[in-house]
Amino acid sequence: MSSDHSTSQKSAPAPLNPDLPPAWRGTRAAGGLAIGPVSQFEVGEQKNFVYIVHDWQTREAALVDPQADINTPIRWLLEQGLKLTRVLITHSHYDHIAGLEQLCSRFPGLPIHVDSQEKLRIKVPQWVWEPVFDGHPIAVGNLLINPIHTPGHSSGEICYHLPTPAPGYLLSGDTVFIRDCGRTDLPTGSNSAMFESLQKLKKLPPKTILLPGHHYASEVASTLEREWSTSPPFLAKTVQELAALE
Repeated sequence: MSSDHSTSQKSAPAPLNPDLPPAWRGTRAAGGLAIGPVSQFEVGEQKNFVYIVHDWQTREAALVDPQADINTPIRWLLEQGLKLTRVLITHSHYDHIAGLEQLCSRFPGLPIHVDSQEKLRIKVPQWVWEPVFDGHPIAVGNLLINPIHTPGHSSGEICYHLPTPAPGYLLSGDTVFIRDCGRTDLPTGSNSAMFESLQKLKKLPPKTILLPGHHYASEVASTLEREWSTSPPFLAKTVQELAALE
């Protein structure tokens, strides 16, 4: 396996995706973006992506999956005059929450949004828990983020879908990578749950920009439409076919 999280070997390079905005067509993390609602930072040895969702009108922002080395995204956020108002957790595996205690210490009272099943594994003193429910939007300024429950890699895994501005964004954590999906053989993982989660994601708009939790492919982003036609997990027609990819 290519990592502790991915189901398959290292993903081969793909041609440039013309459906992606120029900032998302590269092979390095997009960094802080002054245009658009999402910025992307690569941190740590496991090539985690930390995301900041920001509303430039109200200057409010949310940080997604605080890996241990969060100094760069936080420094950029403060330089832009953005106010961190909440944290969104896709799931509670350590590499996605290792910076949570540091973040809570630096920003006391910051609400942390996480599924109740994932909350059980988080041991951070004095954190403010905000439960996440599938289909109940979370506001970041004027932006609305829709949580989508996508178990399979972990039982309480959440993808965060930002439907507007167009074409929309999906922050997929370890549910979906580029041409791959998260492994299902860890505690609370499930092939059948992963298969159903993939079918759920097929209902989103095809031009949605996919932003995964790790930099495992050459690219840093894709579109759901491209993944549906090229990704072996999405192409699997049965749970058995999906399980055979491992």
